[in-house]
Amino acid sequence: MSRPKPLIGCCLTAGSFMPQSGDRSAAQQDPVSSLLEGVSGLLDAGYDFAELTVGAVVQLSEADFERFVRLLRQRGIVIPVFNSFIPASLKLTGPEAAEPSAVRAYVELAMQRVRAAGGEVIVFGSGAARTVPAPYTTEQGMEQIRQFLVMCGELAETYGITIAIEPLNRSESNAINKVAEALELAETLRLPRIRVLADAYHMHLEEEGQDIIGAAVSKDMLAHVHYAEFDRSFPKGEAAGGVDIAALLGRLRDSGYDGRVSAECTSADLPADSAESLVHIKRLMNRIYESGEQ
Repeated sequence: MSRPKPLIGCCLTAGSFMPQSGDRSAAQQDPVSSLLEGVSGLLDAGYDFAELTVGAVVQLSEADFERFVRLLRQRGIVIPVFNSFIPASLKLTGPEAAEPSAVRAYVELAMQRVRAAGGEVIVFGSGAARTVPAPYTTEQGMEQIRQFLVMCGELAETYGITIAIEPLNRSESNAINKVAEALELAETLRLPRIRVLADAYHMHLEEEGQDIIGAAVSKDMLAHVHYAEFDRSFPKGEAAGGVDIAALLGRLRDSGYDGRVSAECTSADLPADSAESLVHIKRLMNRIYESGEQ
């Protein structure tokens, strides 16, 4: 008997390394139309959902955001997952960390807008915001991150949002590099709205074994999954030294994970690359889930 397959989504822009505000080009006079066009393109290509950055909705004016939500509802579209939670300008760690009141105000606005757009999960990657600067020690920075997550957990209860802690490879952050570390942090906090994300790209770079996925699922802690090829491109087939997407899907199948999976990739031609990659991923998923192969 085949097992239920995870829903497959695609990030409209890549993760925390992408600009979140102040980057609107002259060609993007109407950000609402631009967002809707991007989301609709991914859905038309066959993805089950689109994943946006938090900044994509936070930076909209109140009038634009209301129009965006109204058009989403008219078209029957929900955006279930948002990434790139905290912008680089709102530092969470170190001696120059932003005032807690400013962070809380931003988080509350973000959760209000994410929820209004149908969001259920916010991914906390935000490498630039959470990286611990000198002279702070890692533990000092981690205590600031814990305090931030406690505040997020409180607001998340109000808005019905789950925060997924995303481990990032060491070139993107010096805090929380492995799924095992994120899982330990979430278990220590013991907050029902704070869970973890597994990203096959970061796991590959950090050489973290995929057994941790089963452990996270068994503890009901895996809230979301990302994948990309080793160079952040869209996976389209077997690549020498590449990310083992087949193994990832096999782990998800064996663990009974029934959540969502998103491609978080960079591309100079998003429509073409995302569509070609989806064919490959669906072929892999069908083989692994229906035949039991890997």
